[in-house]
Amino acid sequence: MVNYSLSQPNWLIHKINNEVVMRYRHLLKGLVVDLGCGTAPYKEEILEVADSCIGLDWPQTLHGNRGIDVFADIQQRLPLRDATADAVVSFQVMEHLSEPGNFIVECNRILKPGGRIVITVPFMWYVHEAPHDYFRFTRYGLEHLLEKRGFEDIEIRETTGFWQMWVLKFNYHTIKFARGPLKFAWIPIWWLGQAVSPLMDKVDRHPEETASYVVLARKVS
Repeated sequence: MVNYSLSQPNWLIHKINNEVVMRYRHLLKGLVVDLGCGTAPYKEEILEVADSCIGLDWPQTLHGNRGIDVFADIQQRLPLRDATADAVVSFQVMEHLSEPGNFIVECNRILKPGGRIVITVPFMWYVHEAPHDYFRFTRYGLEHLLEKRGFEDIEIRETTGFWQMWVLKFNYHTIKFARGPLKFAWIPIWWLGQAVSPLMDKVDRHPEETASYVVLARKVS
């Protein structure tokens, strides 16, 4: 899991991402392939329900190679045989792919018939890891990419409503004003927004404005 401190301006998104993995990991079994794995923060949790987990990422990743089992460009043909994986996961990666369609094709190729994918991808989020930040996807764009490339039973769910999304954007924006001792004045403001916004989303939810999506789908049998 991703470790975080409640003094961070972005602890809420780490909490959300951790909860997504725990909520949907029961869908994973057998051989799981983690594409764009980075430091593989969820490998331990995946292995509690799956037999094995292989992490792939490209050699130039900004996250180091501690969690990578196989180096590969995940937009090109992967060094895995057809229909070998029971599940594919990819967490906050697709926005960094210049050819996301190729990535979905490879997910389909390496999955066994009926195999699942679990993907998270940002929607309302700032540009990061530039210049390798290419896309933001709506639920309709995600559905199109998956249906076109042989997936069914597609479910796309918002991870936040408007208020959590807004608070996270506010916090990231205000980091630049939190220099030196001023940071200690901002910490309680950051914490309060992240603590209260999930409650606000429960009573005033706007799913068309979300920080990110979780995508579930199955390869056509």
